[in-house]
Amino acid sequence: MKKFIYRILLFPLPLMILVILLILFLHKNHKFAPSNMYYNQEFNNAYKEKDYEVIVIGNSKVLSAVDKYELEQKQKNKVAILGYSSSNISVSKLILESYLNICKTKPKLILLEVSWFTFNNKRTALRSIVGDLFLEDYKLWVNYLDYGSQLYPKIKNASVKIILSTTGLISLTDRVSYADRFKDKSPFTKDYEFKIEEFEVIFPKHIAGIDALLLKDYKSIIEICENNKIDLIMFTAPEDKDYSKNQKDIKSIQSIFYQTALSRPGVYYLNYSLNGELWDEKYEKWLLNSHHINENDLFTKELIKDIKVRTHNKVYKK
Repeated sequence: MKKFIYRILLFPLPLMILVILLILFLHKNHKFAPSNMYYNQEFNNAYKEKDYEVIVIGNSKVLSAVDKYELEQKQKNKVAILGYSSSNISVSKLILESYLNICKTKPKLILLEVSWFTFNNKRTALRSIVGDLFLEDYKLWVNYLDYGSQLYPKIKNASVKIILSTTGLISLTDRVSYADRFKDKSPFTKDYEFKIEEFEVIFPKHIAGIDALLLKDYKSIIEICENNKIDLIMFTAPEDKDYSKNQKDIKSIQSIFYQTALSRPGVYYLNYSLNGELWDEKYEKWLLNSHHINENDLFTKELIKDIKVRTHNKVYKK
């Protein structure tokens, strides 16, 4: 009987060893692949150098809003833009957690773009970048059950990509990035149109709502920053006036951000949307469309100015 039990226990051992070796192989050979959904080299550099002062997280709204050159202020600050287009706040939480798990020195500031649809589970989603994060950081696996069946295909696809690239079947040397989405500068004219029919495809009742998991992960970001003594500056980037007027539950959503900033030391909220304390009509001329900025250099200068005046963070007071 003892021999029988021993053989049963011994049977899966080779398989377990094979799985461990595969995970080690994937981790060692992993690189963030080029895509117009993000700045892959920002991730590769951040996970290699591990010593950035400022980490920027969020979705396409933050990728379009901030300019790395302006944020670094002639290389005074070391900035990594770790946002991913169309990603939800769970992705931002996993990115932040993962980077803090591997970094050598903790950042002094986290910049997070938040908006009316931050807690909506249709406009954004758990994107493929999370597969890469789980291969980069073993500690992240404690979160696996939180996201159920959504994670497995993303980890599988990231793994396949690594295997194909190491065998030479695909190349990861393309230079495509989110920067390809910007158009020529035009800061003095409004050359886009808000289309209500496109808006109502995702928001038929003009309500974004609050998904429980997304709210939970938002609160986790706050706690992560607080526990690590890192300042968090949340901001809502400028949006088109008509786009903003059609957001029926905007006040209830933004009240969450304001309340967080009021109740947590080291957390700030800067609101550049319509009826926000920092809204200015000139921002409409800086937009690419109803809710993405095109003139990110101009907006980043405004953002830095307001960080200096309206927060106690020391990064931009050097």
